[in-house]
Amino acid sequence: MANLKTFKPLIHIKIMPLTPEQTQQIKQQLLKQLENFPEDKRDQIKEQITSMNEQQIEEFLKQNKIMSQQEQQPQSQQCIFCSITQEQIPSYKIDENKNNIAILEINPLSKGHSLIIPKIHTTQEKIPSNSFTLAKKIAKKLKSKFKPKEVKILTKNMFNHAIVEVLPLYGNEKQPKKATEEELKKLQEQLKAKPRKPSTPRKRKTKSLPQLKPRIP
Repeated sequence: MANLKTFKPLIHIKIMPLTPEQTQQIKQQLLKQLENFPEDKRDQIKEQITSMNEQQIEEFLKQNKIMSQQEQQPQSQQCIFCSITQEQIPSYKIDENKNNIAILEINPLSKGHSLIIPKIHTTQEKIPSNSFTLAKKIAKKLKSKFKPKEVKILTKNMFNHAIVEVLPLYGNEKQPKKATEEELKKLQEQLKAKPRKPSTPRKRKTKSLPQLKPRIP
C-alpha cells in the first residue's frame, strides 16, 4: 500500500487554523499531485485525503512541516497511523494494550468496523501477536453488542503501516461510507473498554485456637 513518506506534497502554506474553504483547496492540491503516483496506489491515498477534516488536515500539514514560502527548513514526513498512535491526530479509540490501539474506522463498511494499529511502524510480517489478541477481544465485543453474522479479522498494509482490521458482517454491506461524528461517538461509548477496578486483597480468616480446659493439679 502507498505511504505518505513516499507521497511528498509540494504545498507551501502557513500553518494556522484552516477554514472549510482552505481545507478543500489543500485537498485539491494534494489530489492533483497523485497524477504522478503509481496508479494502483492512487485510490487508497485519495480515500484517506478526502476523508480528513479541517483538524486532521491541519495536523497533517504540521506533521509534514509543510511551510510557508518564507520558511526555509527542510520538510520531513510522518506516517498518519503513527500520528494517530501518538495522539497527534484525533481518533475514536475504543481500547488498547501494550503494543496497539483499537480505533473506529471513520469510513466504515459496517457498524463497528474497527482498526487495530500497532504503536510501532511495522510490516504485515512483523505485526505483534498481541495485535491479534486485541482484535479478537474487539471481535468478541462486537458479536455481543451488535450480533453480526460473522466478524472477519484481516491484515492490511496502509501507507506502509501494517494494521489489523476487525470487520463485522451483517449481510447488507455495500460500500464504505463516511460516518458522522455523532455515530462514531455513540459507537465509541458502546465499545469503549471500561477501566479495571483495582482488586482489593482478600483478608485471610484466622482460625480460632482451641480452648483448653484448665488442668487441676
